[in-house]
Amino acid sequence: MRKIRKAAMAASAVALIGGTVIVATAPSASATDRVNRCGSAYHFKKSWPIHNVWGSDTEGRTVGYIDVYWSNSTGKNCAIARPKNGIYKPNHIKVRVVKSGSGNWDQDGYGNENYKKFAGPVYAKARGACVNLEAGFEYNNSWDRAEAWGSYEKKHCS
Repeated sequence: MRKIRKAAMAASAVALIGGTVIVATAPSASATDRVNRCGSAYHFKKSWPIHNVWGSDTEGRTVGYIDVYWSNSTGKNCAIARPKNGIYKPNHIKVRVVKSGSGNWDQDGYGNENYKKFAGPVYAKARGACVNLEAGFEYNNSWDRAEAWGSYEKKHCS
């Protein structure tokens, strides 16, 4: 009986240590991961790329995304801009969305803000219509500054 109890205690200790290791080494969510910050009524629809437009060796490369969410209950689209994981020192992240044909952009990051993880959420009421999207940011590329931008017209037509 004593051997069984010792074996059970040893197994429990190994399980506890193993569980602790798993918890301690589990990856934490990065601010550049796609996360729904629009609200529980919004459901992810699609991501559009933000490409490098200026910078030494990465021109044209996808360095971020504009994530678009839709809420059928509100009739609104929601957009969030985020750099890809691994992009070095992103800053001045900005995003904006508008119902196509309207001039009423909802925007975030175009003022004195200096967002470094994401911009948004921003919303456009567009039931039965499409939206235009724009987003961009600056970042450090290997040794110099780079810029990224994405601009899309008539996307996510509901």
